[in-house]
Amino acid sequence: MVVVIPKKRRDGKSSFLKLVFYLSFREDNPGDIPVTADAFFDRPSTSKIAVFDRLIDYIDRHASPESQQLITHLPDGSHRILCEGVLCQTNTLSIETASSEMNAMASNNRRCLDPVYHFILSWPEEETPEDSHIFDSALFCLKEMGMVDHQYVFAIHRDTDNLHCHVAANRIHPLSYRAVNLYNDVKILHKACRKLELKYDWKPDNGCWKRDQNHQIIRAESQYPSAPRASTQFEYHEDKESFYSYVVRTCRTELTSILKGPLQEWEEVHAVFLRAHLELKKKGSGLAIYDKNCPNNVPLKASSLHPQFTLSKLVPRIGEFESAPRVMEFKNEQGEVTLTNYMVSSHYDDRLHLRDHQARMTRRLERAEAREELKLRYQTDKKEAKCPSFDAKNRFRTLSMTFRFRRAHVCVAVRDPLMRKLAYHVLAFEREKAMAELRLKLKEERENWYRSPENRRLSYRVWVEQQALKGDKAAISQLRGWAYQAKRDERTAYLSDTVIECAVSDDIAPVELKGYTHHIHRDGAIVYKKEGITQMIDRGETIEMARPFENEGDNMVAGLHLAEQKSGEKRVFSGPREYVEKACSLVRDFNEMGQTALRLTDPIQQKRVCEMRSQDKPAPIVFDSPNLTP
Repeated sequence: MVVVIPKKRRDGKSSFLKLVFYLSFREDNPGDIPVTADAFFDRPSTSKIAVFDRLIDYIDRHASPESQQLITHLPDGSHRILCEGVLCQTNTLSIETASSEMNAMASNNRRCLDPVYHFILSWPEEETPEDSHIFDSALFCLKEMGMVDHQYVFAIHRDTDNLHCHVAANRIHPLSYRAVNLYNDVKILHKACRKLELKYDWKPDNGCWKRDQNHQIIRAESQYPSAPRASTQFEYHEDKESFYSYVVRTCRTELTSILKGPLQEWEEVHAVFLRAHLELKKKGSGLAIYDKNCPNNVPLKASSLHPQFTLSKLVPRIGEFESAPRVMEFKNEQGEVTLTNYMVSSHYDDRLHLRDHQARMTRRLERAEAREELKLRYQTDKKEAKCPSFDAKNRFRTLSMTFRFRRAHVCVAVRDPLMRKLAYHVLAFEREKAMAELRLKLKEERENWYRSPENRRLSYRVWVEQQALKGDKAAISQLRGWAYQAKRDERTAYLSDTVIECAVSDDIAPVELKGYTHHIHRDGAIVYKKEGITQMIDRGETIEMARPFENEGDNMVAGLHLAEQKSGEKRVFSGPREYVEKACSLVRDFNEMGQTALRLTDPIQQKRVCEMRSQDKPAPIVFDSPNLTP
């Protein structure tokens, strides 16, 4: 069994209260929702009351009081309730009052801003534990956390491949009103899982703790150190490849094999980094890896790449540290490098994104430049979108001048000093009254202006969605990047196993196909529909087609047209054997009717297309060539 503790927000505004709000709100904004021009909505409240209510509603699946069935009372005062097929256990008065009771208890501690504690216990597919064992495991985990007396709600969910139990607990103690400390909660819960596996003879799983050969629970040693926090934060917030990830991707595998072998000289180690355009230097009493393009940037500690990669462990094997050898380059008359002793295969660029490192460098640079240009356009639009002043300055000035003229008229018309003074006081009162009325009127005008959705300032994500609706390729690519980064399960559902595989990050703008309408989803998928029914989905790297050979092969032909618009670095039919054979037979007809030939990149499939004789292939399919307008 494993324990899952939902991660905190990644926008720099982390608190556990907002974290639970984010988790409970995710299902209202899944990735397969089409992007529309009306992208404004009222965000739910982030108060303690609203967060508890949404979490409890999610756990018991919004069960109504009439559908709740009391199963049993337990000796410790808790009870189990069946709520529309969801078995729950709680020590509160009832499921329907659990959130109110937790809110009332949390209100006694004004310093704790995140009173909700939520984690999930999950079992492998082959494990089928009893309900009583599941609830005992959840209670044991709370006991290990020092929260056995706290308010809690357990719920067993069987709506996924892995049976799992949600645990929602109140951090506030019911008697002392103190908030429990969550320090090292991951390690505590992982150790509790290992104890439970021993107790109930469950299959041991991975975690911070493991079982040795004598069935003793010991700490699990990681083969490699964890990534530096700055690197993970950079990748989370910027969606770009960090220097750490680049070094690991290009050097760790080769360096590991060298360290395992009979290492004899420093030149073997330096060669690994020089080929990646890096340099290993001595820093203080240790080693550090520098980027040769930007040597002033913060280097990477060598031991972060491999635990054995330290001076204390390398010096006894190959002697004192030696600097990297000089890179010799021989150039021709045009200044081009024709020969070098260390061929550079790659270099680090902080503009490139982590998810497309397997794509060709030219396309990676194009994508990075498009993303940077997209952000600059957003910043420009944000600066230009200013709130109107409603001419407030001139209106106040006009009102002030009016009363100034009235005061001057009183000064001339009223000769009695006492009456003049009284008139001045009346004018002052009327002036303050008029000024207050004007301020209230301006406030009402501003509120009415902000109340209109088209006048609200768009966030970057909503703005990108609107740009994607206009067919912006960089915006669609950004949506796909967010979907990849989030790694959520709420992506657009897979349509079919009849697929045309394309190259990595092979993004194109929506294509106008005759008879089809297209919609862009929040995860960047372009969905093509005919008569309201989804026929194709373009995810960039794949084109999925439903019923490719029905209606004289319309969907297959349209899919080939989409593949024709892509880079052509990879075009492979993937799916059942019958589909691949028939698709190869249609490529010949497609090429004969088009101006350019559609070439497959798989040698076997390309050979199959060439071997097909005219008498062996089926009758050509007659179709109208769609009008393509990117």
